[in-house]
Amino acid sequence: MPRGLLLALLLLVAAPLVLLGWLSANAVQASRRQARENLSSLLATQLFDANQEVCGQFDGYATQLNASLQSGTANVIETLRQMRRDAPIVRQGILVDADGLLLFPPARDLMGLDELEVGAALPAMIDARPRFRIEPAAATKGGSTLRSKSFEKAISQRQSTAPEWVDDWAWQPWFMGDGAQVIFWRGRDDGTSVGILLERSRWMADMIALLPDNPTVRRRDDRAEYPTIAMFDETNRMMYRWGDDSIDEENLLVQKTLSSPLSSWHLRLYSDVELVPRGGQWPIVLSLGGVGVVLLAVGAYVLTSVRRQIETAKSRVSFAGQVSHELRTPLTNIRLYTELAESDLEKVDSGETKEKLEKRLRVIDHESRRLQRLVSGVLEMIRPSSRPIGVRLQRVDVRELLEQIAEQFAPSFAAAEITFHLRCDSNESFNLDADVIEMVMVNLLSNVEKYVPAGGGCWVSCGLSDETLWIRVEDDGPGIKPGHAERVFRPFVRLDDSISAPSGTGIGLTIARRAAERHGAQLRLMKRSEHGGAGFELSVPVEATLKQ
Repeated sequence: MPRGLLLALLLLVAAPLVLLGWLSANAVQASRRQARENLSSLLATQLFDANQEVCGQFDGYATQLNASLQSGTANVIETLRQMRRDAPIVRQGILVDADGLLLFPPARDLMGLDELEVGAALPAMIDARPRFRIEPAAATKGGSTLRSKSFEKAISQRQSTAPEWVDDWAWQPWFMGDGAQVIFWRGRDDGTSVGILLERSRWMADMIALLPDNPTVRRRDDRAEYPTIAMFDETNRMMYRWGDDSIDEENLLVQKTLSSPLSSWHLRLYSDVELVPRGGQWPIVLSLGGVGVVLLAVGAYVLTSVRRQIETAKSRVSFAGQVSHELRTPLTNIRLYTELAESDLEKVDSGETKEKLEKRLRVIDHESRRLQRLVSGVLEMIRPSSRPIGVRLQRVDVRELLEQIAEQFAPSFAAAEITFHLRCDSNESFNLDADVIEMVMVNLLSNVEKYVPAGGGCWVSCGLSDETLWIRVEDDGPGIKPGHAERVFRPFVRLDDSISAPSGTGIGLTIARRAAERHGAQLRLMKRSEHGGAGFELSVPVEATLKQ
């Protein structure tokens, strides 16, 4: 039978099956759609309750801040300083006059990194602040009310230009730094306005603590089911969820925007699968039968398309490898000329200009080293496992190598207030690939820098045991559960995806283990660390490294 006729017969058989399955599926979808609408009406009240909780929280803040302002000293600036010291919710107090001129904080109070961010946003923030009705306290003398001409002018200008009048106090949403910010404003009878920028991390923590854990709904058989409610910020990033752990966008039932001052945030409610009635199996069987016949007819095309995509993926990986290789040469030149510039700078007389140049050269050197490590990591990731590459062995003093690596992290550890301890019980030299060992250690110490809180510590030790050179990196951070001992080495796996988790791609430990295996070594998560946090051990057979 000719292939064209066979294909026509297959399509003729498949068409009725697909049509029947399509009609049946439409009927089932209509039934499910109606069920979803009924369920949406039932569960929408939970979103309303959650929104009310959030509104109640900010109303409580307003009450607290109004009480603090009223009970403060006559000097409003001193009151704002005292509120910032005593109230965790207060990030920065602001005072502006009737003309919008900043009276507090002064420039000298805006010198830190956090304060500089606030200072840069203050002019625009003040221009967009809410306007208040000015009802100044009248001072009488001889039965007449006394007001200065400048004050009358300020009143006239504000009444003629204010786009909107609000009474007593108001919220102002703002976007700055890591996301949405909230400012509380209150007018004063002398025409000035007081603003209080709330601490984002504090009101977010209070809001999450206020929200429930398990929204429930009862089915007809009196079984409790758990839908999922999730809160998203202005960038559509999920900030919190409660109920079931799973989220499927196809099961989205209701979406509600939060009230002011978080009107850029919204809540979404996802239904549990069992809460929506399921359809019968016949539409699926009929549809799959017809689709199966069609797939038999177009299989060759699909196979060709898949092969083409595979080739495209290979070419992209090859391109990434070529680009990474090309980056190595300019990075090497940057490092070289940085060292030459540092050498020439030593001949220059001491002074403020020399100190600035030395600081900038240190930044260039540090960032070029970091970029070089990233390039090496990319090359390690895209290297096919079926094409192992060799190592360049050379005589290495392990203690000296670890000290050099520690020097690279000294500035970042100092900035993060992490203490570093190094103890090496072995004074011998071995034939090692120093670049491979450095790649492993850099990724391990980078994790310490990310996850160990301020005031923590890092302990690096090495020694020789049973013809094996071992190097351990331990810390007193949050640690890793033993059940994740292998999972942490998988590419793109992050154990913590919360909003407070450090940024990262999840490939650092994967790169470290692959580099260790390339050297014939093993990298593993220690079952128990002496310091209570995470511990990793790199084991290198001494015979393989030709101990000297």
